[in-house]
Amino acid sequence: MKINKLKLLTIILISGAVNNLLNAQSAVQDSVKLDEIVITGSKVYRPAGNITQKIDVINLQQFKTSVTGQNNIAEVIGNRPGISVSALSRNDANWGTYAGIGPKYSTFMLGGLPLDAFADPMSLDLLAIERIEVQRGPASVLYPNYLSQDFAGNQSPLAGTVNLITRQKIDKQTTMASTTYGSWNTINGQLYHQNVNGNLHYFGGLNYESSDYTNYGTNGSWLNMKKDPEYTKLKMYGGSTWFYGDNSQHKLTVFVNHTQHKGDAGRIYRGYNHQYTTVNVGHTSELTQNILLNTSLGVRIYDRNWQESQFGDVDVLQSNNGVYQRIVPLDINIGFKHGNHLLTVGADYQRALYYTHNDPLLGYSLYDNKSRATQKGIYIQEELYLNNLVLRGGLRANRIDTEIDLLSGNNPGDAESSYNRVLYSFGTRYNVHSFLSVYANVGNSFLTPGLKSVGGTIPLSAKNQPGFNGHLPNPNLKPEAGIGTDFGLNLNFPIGFKSGFRVFYNRISDAIVDVRVSENPSQSQSINAGKSVSKGFELEMEHHINDSFWWFANFTKMKTEIEDKIDPNQNGAEIPFAPDKIANLGFTFSRSGFTIRPAINYNWGYYDSTSKTDRKKFTPNEVLNIYASQQLNRQKHNPVEIFTSIYNITNNRYEMPWQFRNTGTSVMIGLKITFN
Repeated sequence: MKINKLKLLTIILISGAVNNLLNAQSAVQDSVKLDEIVITGSKVYRPAGNITQKIDVINLQQFKTSVTGQNNIAEVIGNRPGISVSALSRNDANWGTYAGIGPKYSTFMLGGLPLDAFADPMSLDLLAIERIEVQRGPASVLYPNYLSQDFAGNQSPLAGTVNLITRQKIDKQTTMASTTYGSWNTINGQLYHQNVNGNLHYFGGLNYESSDYTNYGTNGSWLNMKKDPEYTKLKMYGGSTWFYGDNSQHKLTVFVNHTQHKGDAGRIYRGYNHQYTTVNVGHTSELTQNILLNTSLGVRIYDRNWQESQFGDVDVLQSNNGVYQRIVPLDINIGFKHGNHLLTVGADYQRALYYTHNDPLLGYSLYDNKSRATQKGIYIQEELYLNNLVLRGGLRANRIDTEIDLLSGNNPGDAESSYNRVLYSFGTRYNVHSFLSVYANVGNSFLTPGLKSVGGTIPLSAKNQPGFNGHLPNPNLKPEAGIGTDFGLNLNFPIGFKSGFRVFYNRISDAIVDVRVSENPSQSQSINAGKSVSKGFELEMEHHINDSFWWFANFTKMKTEIEDKIDPNQNGAEIPFAPDKIANLGFTFSRSGFTIRPAINYNWGYYDSTSKTDRKKFTPNEVLNIYASQQLNRQKHNPVEIFTSIYNITNNRYEMPWQFRNTGTSVMIGLKITFN
């Protein structure tokens, strides 16, 4: 099926939109709850009006109508203020930015335990998620750094955190099956089932997708695609919650996800086979009416393997490469409610293993890098609720130990290192009126360089050498420290209209940034970029007019700058991946079984390097997406629905870093059947 035929089907599907919109009911109701319950700000469910930080809640209905052209969960939050999503392809990570200071300063979490902000949004399935809470502003006391050594290295919640919350309480038995076909012979099939049996609530699902895909490299790109870069993805996931005792505060939750991702990068001898495994186990118990105990344990396994080849008339296999990571996070915390106040005391732990290996056609693998890292932390936070005034303060004591056995295939000069730091976070909120509140927050962070940044994935001697694509080592990296602040106000009217304004300022000392060294071959390197400063503001509006119609709009202005008095080539340059301005606009209309949601993101552009003489500016401009669906029957118990999602309607194939290019317009048409 050609893409123009898919567009024709889409036009037929949404042909009644204008007529339905004109005939929509005009009744107004308050569909935005002022006291929506959130958990991310306190680790205990609290009304949003009692949280000093700005927290956005993205619910299941919004997931359904979001268009994720690159199949990346990060795209779901991409229309929120201060966030720039730059997923390189369906098979590559998101290198976006949060509050202007790069892709590693807002962590991702699953049920409060950290995830990899680059890899896990590619591997996890949205059907397993019930809601997403996006905290904007510093979160480095209650939540730790993530010891990911791959991609951009370790990650810090200085600019905020994104908490993916899995389904726990199931209201009824439901089975859903869907099939989708679209551009580039993409076939997707999903099967999902949930049920409740007494106190046991459980769900599980499968998601399979295959595609011929398309060339996502620029002209002359190092990717040198000779054929369609085919891939297959299989996601298997399941979760359960057992509620026991007298109330829902006593529960045991388990979640498991495994993703197999195989394919090639458009050439013979450029195959890959990646496997991701994610496990979360959590236990919550109400020890007394005022004391709540939470314990969470996770396992994250990233096993990525790929081929490197020398491009030519006949490709020549150079080596089989791989990265293996295993990270085990643990968190134990107790919430003490005293009066209306809340004291949280906790401890967390992480153990990370990181290996890189290659097989240079010798018949056996050789380690390039081999290391271990341990992070231990204890934290305390007090939240005081004094009528309309909220005061919050917290401290964290952190210790990080690293042990390096091999660095770029050699014995390291400094095999062991340790870091001890005390972090703080303070905030306040004043509810001036039922519809007006103001808030302010400040917090700091500390981040050690990841092993990929130190040891690289290719030797330093391979700099600018053809056929060596990867990350160059920099063993002289220093750790970085940061401070983040924000101030804002919220307006929330009972007619369903809410608005917000937030100012932020973030400063990083000895910032570790990834810069482009060369384009062909594709090589990057981590460097200390002196002091990095990001400041700006966000303006947002959202209006739920009635049950049928709501719209949103937001705008973010950022000014980022490197301050390096030693290197004039860097001094005054912008932080990589941080756009100057971002805007989002969209609406959702739903009536009589018909739903449509157009949304546009406009990005004014960003740079790929801190070098003022050797950098490139990328200008994504607009990406316009549309989701539309129509229920084909009137049955409430077993609805049948046809749907479509059109990504990048204007076919804006803008360039991205490392000689990647947006894939342009893609259309998917699907059929979904639900059995209740």
